[in-house]
Amino acid sequence: MREYSPFEALMREMFNQMWAPTLRTREEAQPRAARLPVDVWVTDEAVILQASLPGAKPDDVDITFEGDTLIINAVLPEPEIEGKAVLQERYHGPVHRALTLDIPVDQEKAEAVFKEGVLTLTMPRADKARTRKIEVKVAS
Repeated sequence: MREYSPFEALMREMFNQMWAPTLRTREEAQPRAARLPVDVWVTDEAVILQASLPGAKPDDVDITFEGDTLIINAVLPEPEIEGKAVLQERYHGPVHRALTLDIPVDQEKAEAVFKEGVLTLTMPRADKARTRKIEVKVAS
């Protein structure tokens, strides 16, 4: 993960506002996906990510690695309630998140578990990235 930089985020937003109208692509004709909020923890053994995906089913979630970038795409379904919505604040539709992992992980051993609307992705750290304590010995 790269550390959040408010300055970098501000510059990116300013650039997007200034140049976005001239940088149209075919992809922009498609509905945009909302940014999926995540929580990430790092332990000596693994990188653990959690994301809330209320109402989604495991088949609605796609998790891939492209090099050292983790990509999560999902769809949050519309509620199945009859009647006219008078207030609708929760987001429904596609969500997306791409994170560049600065800590090498063993992608083959990554596991995703879906429980009560929360996705938990556990990615074991690659052996070369694990924390090792080296004992200092006294010379004889």
